[in-house]
Amino acid sequence: MDNKIFGQINQENADLICAKINQEADEEVKTILEKARRETEKILAQARKVAEDKRQLILKDLGIEIQKSREKILSSLNLEKKRLVLGEKDKFVQSVLAEVKKEAEGFHKDSGYPQFLEKAIIEGINVIGENNIAIYYSYLDEHLFNDFFINKIRNVCSAGMNKDCSIKLNKADFKDLGVIVNSLDGRMRYDNRFLPRLERVREEIYMELLKESF
Repeated sequence: MDNKIFGQINQENADLICAKINQEADEEVKTILEKARRETEKILAQARKVAEDKRQLILKDLGIEIQKSREKILSSLNLEKKRLVLGEKDKFVQSVLAEVKKEAEGFHKDSGYPQFLEKAIIEGINVIGENNIAIYYSYLDEHLFNDFFINKIRNVCSAGMNKDCSIKLNKADFKDLGVIVNSLDGRMRYDNRFLPRLERVREEIYMELLKESF
């Protein structure tokens, strides 16, 4: 084979080898690029999952905070509502008690007042538990403390104590209904006037009126 033909063969072999190398290089590049693409997609998928998980966590925390805020607002509104309702009830109760006091002022002239006064005195005597007592009455009730009334009280007292009762009368400068009953030695005192009696049962009356007012 002459040199010309040999050179042609060598050139062809070189071209084939270069083509083969280029083909393999292209395939390797494609493989590398495909692997890089898959890795990139994997990384992006993981990043998206982390981002979504983080977003869901943020939304969950936000939802919890919103619920807490909502409950706090509702609680505040309920407290304010209760405060307003209780305020109105309190006004109603106060108006009822004021009306009771106002009506009581005229009870001195009522036909049933002597009986009320008698019961107030007997109750005071029973609380004191002694047969020698002092009674303090309103100057507005002076006309009621006549001999008949006093004898009636003394008889009831004596019957309850099983011994004679001694009663000392004292006109006082208060206007309230009822009386103050003291032991004669002053060691015991029972204020059985209307306003102190009302004050003693005020809380009970107050709660009952609150229940009935609304």
